[in-house]
This record gives sequence, structure tokens and C-alpha cells, in this order.
Amino acid sequence: MTAHRLRVLTSGSVRRVHRRVARPPVRDLPPAGHRVLRQVEALNERRIAQRLKTILEVLAGRRAPAQIRPLVDEALFVRLAAHGPLPGTRYRVGDLHVCRPSETAIEASTTLSTSGRVHALAARFERGRTGWVCTRFHVLAPRTGPIRRPSAA
Repeated sequence: MTAHRLRVLTSGSVRRVHRRVARPPVRDLPPAGHRVLRQVEALNERRIAQRLKTILEVLAGRRAPAQIRPLVDEALFVRLAAHGPLPGTRYRVGDLHVCRPSETAIEASTTLSTSGRVHALAARFERGRTGWVCTRFHVLAPRTGPIRRPSAA
């Protein structure tokens, strides 16, 4: 049987140093019963794209509608849940374009490629007390009829 031994890599004796973690004084804590608002996270392009894909997965039937309830406002949730799944629909999301019309609103647009067709997607996110929620979500289908030029009248 082989005997294993550990050897010390430092010369001399090793002394452990214990550091205390600084805790906030009690007077800095909110009073009991005080409702602390959660710090609202920044919504960058990566998070916007993730949220749009999550909503698309609900529309495609690959995710339960209850999973997007905290990500969308109540009116949009009711509309998306009533829409019903579109089974077999697979999307490829294109480049995301983001606009910030105000400090509390973000508007995003992108393209969706599916079965050789390209659709446009437009969404609006607004910051509320609980964080960023999607308030508008529209998938715009391409025209099915002939393309008409606008009249010069």
C-alpha cells in the first residue's frame, strides 16, 4: 500500500489570519415593517434580447405563459395567454435595435426569420416599482397582397 504525505510549501510556520466581516450598524437598517424597494437592475441589450426570446417561446408553445408573468404587465399577459401557442413555429432573432425615449422607457425592434419569411418585432419596456416590464409586444407580419406604391396625390 502506498503512503501519501503532505508537505508544507512555505518555509516556517503558517499563521492563519481571521478577518471580521464589516456589518452595517443597526441604526442604518430600515425600521421594522418598512418596505424596502428592490434595486432596479439595468436593462442592457442582452437582457432585452433574452426577454424577447422568452416571450417568443411562450407564443411558440415551448414555455408556459405563467413563466413570463413577472416580465410583462397585466394587460399584455392576458393578451399573450389568450393568444394560444403556435406549435412548430421556430424563429431566428436578428440584430436588436434599442432606443431610450426616456429614463423609464426602452423601445426595441428586431427581425424574426421563420420558414423563409421575415417578420418585424417591436416591443416597449417600462420601469416600474418592481423593475422593467414589457408593456407592448407586436410581431408584424409581412404583407400578403401585392406591393402598392403610394400615390402622389
